[in-house]
Amino acid sequence: MAPRRLGRTVSIRTDETYKKLRYAAVSVVFVPIGQILIQILGLWLHNYTAASLLQAAVITAPNFFANKHFVWRVTSRENVRSQVLVFWVAVMLGVALATLFTHLAEIATVHRAGLIRGTAVLAAQLLGLGIVWVGRFLILDRWLFKLAGDTPEHADDVVGELPI
Repeated sequence: MAPRRLGRTVSIRTDETYKKLRYAAVSVVFVPIGQILIQILGLWLHNYTAASLLQAAVITAPNFFANKHFVWRVTSRENVRSQVLVFWVAVMLGVALATLFTHLAEIATVHRAGLIRGTAVLAAQLLGLGIVWVGRFLILDRWLFKLAGDTPEHADDVVGELPI
C-alpha cells in the first residue's frame, strides 16, 4: 500500500506542476496583451494611469475565463472556489500595485520623451504584477489552502474523484 500512496503523491505533485505551468502560460499570453493595450491607450489618452485601469477592465474577464478553462478544469469544486477567490484577490492587488507604480513612473517621467515614458510604465507594470504573481504562489496560495485543510492526504481524495 505504501508504494501506491507514493505513486499518487508523485502524481498529485505532477498535476500541481502542470497546473502551475498552465497558469504561467495564461499569464504569458495575457500580460503582453495587457501591456500593449496600456501603451496604446496611454498614448491615446495621454494618461498611463487611466490606461492601466482601463486595460484591467478590458482584460480581466477574458483572463478569468482562460484560467477557468485551462487552469481550473481539473480542480475539484471545493478547490475551484478557492482558486476563484485567489484569482480575484491577485487581480485586485496586481492592478492596484501596477497602477500605483505606473502613476509614480508617469510622474517621474512627465517631461521625458514618449519612448522613455512608455519604457518606465512597462517596467512599473511588470514590477507591480510580478510582485503580486510571486506573492500569490509564495504566500496567498499556501495560506488559503492551509486554511481550507488541503493536505497531501486530502489531495489523494481529490485525485480519486477526478474522471480519468
